[in-house]
Amino acid sequence: MKNTSSNRQTNNSSSVKASLYHYQACPFCALTRKAIKHLEKETKKAVVEQRDILKQPKFRKELIQGGGKPQVPCLKIEDSSGAVQWLYESREIIKYLQLNYSNLDTKIAAVA
Repeated sequence: MKNTSSNRQTNNSSSVKASLYHYQACPFCALTRKAIKHLEKETKKAVVEQRDILKQPKFRKELIQGGGKPQVPCLKIEDSSGAVQWLYESREIIKYLQLNYSNLDTKIAAVA
């Protein structure tokens, strides 16, 4: 995980803005999107902004500038203080979601 602030993760998901950098043909991105879909179905709201780096080149540029590499999937996590974390690897992203959103463990366990 690349940070521009700290490694501390927050359990207050309402103060966090999350963006997933991905593209459709990536199998690891698909796994991550499926986990996010379960999360959003449970919470009945969109909690992760989808940023397709092939459809929108500006998102690829943001990913490289902020995260340091063009690897996907990548979850950009911004907290209310402005601290930013760049989390790579589908399993790490899913673990982050499990830790930060309620009742997600059982639903994502089958996905991961």
